[in-house]
Amino acid sequence: MFRFFKFKKKVSFSEQLCELQKIGIQLNPIINEELILAEYSEEEFEREPYLLLLIALGSELELNENYCSNEIWYLDTECIEDTGDYVRIAERIRDLSKNYLDFKNIKDNVDIENQEASISFTLDEKDYCWKLEVNDDWIDEQIIVQFNDLLEIKNTDKRVYILDLGGQDCLVGIYSKEQVKKLNNLLKGSKFVSL
Repeated sequence: MFRFFKFKKKVSFSEQLCELQKIGIQLNPIINEELILAEYSEEEFEREPYLLLLIALGSELELNENYCSNEIWYLDTECIEDTGDYVRIAERIRDLSKNYLDFKNIKDNVDIENQEASISFTLDEKDYCWKLEVNDDWIDEQIIVQFNDLLEIKNTDKRVYILDLGGQDCLVGIYSKEQVKKLNNLLKGSKFVSL
């Protein structure tokens, strides 16, 4: 008796990009596909369909210091070293939220040696000041929970979702439940979750 093996169909770079665009993860208008393919080969994208492309889209290109997409962020969570680091995080969350979280007057204080960290900003004419936990140079995860609390106040169906890549890296996006369901259906293994 013959056994027929079902071979896994390769998903091309273009097909992956098209599927992600249907979900709402677009290329930054100033970035083209060739710039991404200069970083990774098509074969690499086929070996790790969708996940590697999401990492590439969430990354900042060294060449022009722009993110490949304004809908996903590849974050190294071991990134808190000095004042200004939490400002950068809040600015990126503002961009990902499409200005639902239109933070103004963002300021932070990071003093690892004295175990002090905080961030302050104005949102919808209300001032916020959050004390943050210091754990060497790791980001305080609680800030993501607090960003989600603010999105809930804004009465939107969008939330901050995280895909833990193991170690210190993760993908961050602000999506609806429907978008996350579609994204997670494309991915094998790890899934986006909300904190």
